[in-house]
Amino acid sequence: MIILTIIQIPSFFCAIQSLRFNQQNNPLKDLQNHVLACLLFVSIWAIGIDLPFTQTYLVLNVVPIRTSWACIFYNISFLGMTGLNRMLMAFMCVERHFLVFHNHLYRGHRSRLLFHYIPLCLTILFVLMYIIMVNTLVSCSDMSFDYTRFMCGYTCAIRLRDHAIVYIWIYVFIPTAIATIASILLPIRFIIQKASLQRIQWYRARKMIIQTSTIASAYILCWLPYSIILQLSINGIMSFNDPNVSRFVTYGPYITSLLTPFIIQHTIPGWMNKKLMKEIKLLFFPEQINSTTH
Repeated sequence: MIILTIIQIPSFFCAIQSLRFNQQNNPLKDLQNHVLACLLFVSIWAIGIDLPFTQTYLVLNVVPIRTSWACIFYNISFLGMTGLNRMLMAFMCVERHFLVFHNHLYRGHRSRLLFHYIPLCLTILFVLMYIIMVNTLVSCSDMSFDYTRFMCGYTCAIRLRDHAIVYIWIYVFIPTAIATIASILLPIRFIIQKASLQRIQWYRARKMIIQTSTIASAYILCWLPYSIILQLSINGIMSFNDPNVSRFVTYGPYITSLLTPFIIQHTIPGWMNKKLMKEIKLLFFPEQINSTTH
């Protein structure tokens, strides 16, 4: 938990700084970076709201707000954050194939609306509506929450095996598999079709492929073992009561959210990196900055 806390502060600051720049040349305003902006919003929610709940529980061994609605909110927040994290990454990996090899689909306003904005909004709504509905409407024989357990012992949407399997397959295993396959196929397609691309298209495509591969690799390294462990736990091969499994299930989902701001800063070139580094230096090393300016 100490390592998470050390990374948490600069990661949150990095994400806020990346999103608050309102200059016209902000690279996050480019269409191919819209999903990255969404991932940054998810990271801000996870780091600023969801993670403090988990940290408080780990320190006190009891959830901070001991009411049923607080437990439901905690479950919706945690599951929604992790679900959006994976689904947005899968969406980005698939969309990059169209942006690289069929970029003519995004030239007109209507085509952008049809092939980018509507699918992106539907993906976000699909995750949030499902998570909210099952966590508030699904009931079971034992509805009581245990405030001494992580996420109050979960809602019935996770306690019931059939619902847990649906969540793991739709929001964990399938998006992780899609992101993995799509990110691997992208550079392979690029190598095969490179000769048919123009010089400008080739340079732009190479930048997007490097960016996608870097971000997707970090996500896959986290979510692939996570999805395997969840699947083994549901099938009874591993137990959630195992301290190592419990620790991984608790900490694992926050790794990508904490690393996302740094990865995006590293993979998006331009003025934002220099300005952000200056802001970070002013925040953490003001005396050194002032001494060099005088």
